[in-house]
Amino acid sequence: MQEPQQQQQQKEQRQQQISLSSDDKLYRNFIHSIKTRATRENYLKFLQYYMKFLDIKNLRELIEKPQKIIESDIKEYLVYLRKERKISYVTANTYLVPIRKFYYVNSDYQFKWDLISSYLGNDDTDDDDELEREGVEGGEDRPYSKEEIKIMSDAAQDIRVKIVISLLSSSGLRYGAIPSLKLKHLEKIEKYQLYQITAYGKSKKYSYKTFCTPECSALIDSYLSYRKKQGEQLHDNSPLIREQFNTIDKLKANNPRHLTLITFRYMINDVLTKYSTLRKKLPFDYENKRKEGRNPTMLTHAFRKFFNTECAKAGVYPDFIEIMLGHKLPGVRSHYMKPDTKTLLEGTKEVKGYLAAIDSLTINDENRLSKQVQELKEKNEDAEYVIKGKLQEKDEQINQLIKKQEKFEQLIHSLIETGQLQPLTPN
Repeated sequence: MQEPQQQQQQKEQRQQQISLSSDDKLYRNFIHSIKTRATRENYLKFLQYYMKFLDIKNLRELIEKPQKIIESDIKEYLVYLRKERKISYVTANTYLVPIRKFYYVNSDYQFKWDLISSYLGNDDTDDDDELEREGVEGGEDRPYSKEEIKIMSDAAQDIRVKIVISLLSSSGLRYGAIPSLKLKHLEKIEKYQLYQITAYGKSKKYSYKTFCTPECSALIDSYLSYRKKQGEQLHDNSPLIREQFNTIDKLKANNPRHLTLITFRYMINDVLTKYSTLRKKLPFDYENKRKEGRNPTMLTHAFRKFFNTECAKAGVYPDFIEIMLGHKLPGVRSHYMKPDTKTLLEGTKEVKGYLAAIDSLTINDENRLSKQVQELKEKNEDAEYVIKGKLQEKDEQINQLIKKQEKFEQLIHSLIETGQLQPLTPN
């Protein structure tokens, strides 16, 4: 472990290598365009990574090149991240966002960002990448436990953080899928009081379906209700989770912006490090360029592991679990195993679907007990319905017998009147 003074000296030496002066107009344009402190710190860090890759010392050098050279540099950087650093699509995009922001506020060039983004690689990967593996020794990590997730949720002061924690743990979503979620990607299934979720809705190739628990759905409904009460007009393209806004400013309320990946990571990490003992902030060894120590879990990927583990324990069909995690099934199974969402949710006579895991994925005991009470109520209602039906069936049978008796008496009376039948006389 290095002494704090030595660490500070090394940090200062690194900062001297790359000049980010607050007197620099380029620096001010960049910093002032970013709202939150956490995002500013992360954007600066990722921008410095890019500058180090290009071996340049100040921001001026980033914009003094012709447009084609700048685009070529960014493409080369993305390929380096993919091929050399072995990071995922999601993390590579996190590295690209600050670069794009810097050029947007400091340059008049019309960059071909769609073409540049194609160098990010394949987004059909998990998020167990370098950002996730930081501080997890050898990748030997474990899922969060239900008790740990409850501690996080209870510690979170912001309902948005509670929703993210609940979404990650109950739906198995990659955290990279959450920022782009819009209301049109959620479909309420009233019968079970839960949402069907479409991840990566814009992608024809990588889009997939999953679900969240009634517990998570209740949080979402509460959050959306609050936004409506504050004057926001919700529509299909409204972000599921938006930035904080001044409720008095109606223009701001009705022009919501999605949160970034970095912000989501910061929000979760903030809860874990500040308000619980589940994760510690690891010191950085600048000499060896690595974090010191380790955490037992990945920051967000441990939620997916929880989802996978609990679904398996509940007996959900393994292929269904893989599909709800957004994985491609191996071999020909990917071409032939294409269950509809109703089957994924309810299962069949032979295999279990998502519904079988809801109790295991529900975090708070009160929500689990509420669900059990509801199930008992439904069973009682079913029993009452059956009893009522049997009684009604019995009443109908009695009424039919009475009608038959009346018809028989009418027939006898008619035969006696026409002389076809002699009335019985007492002895």
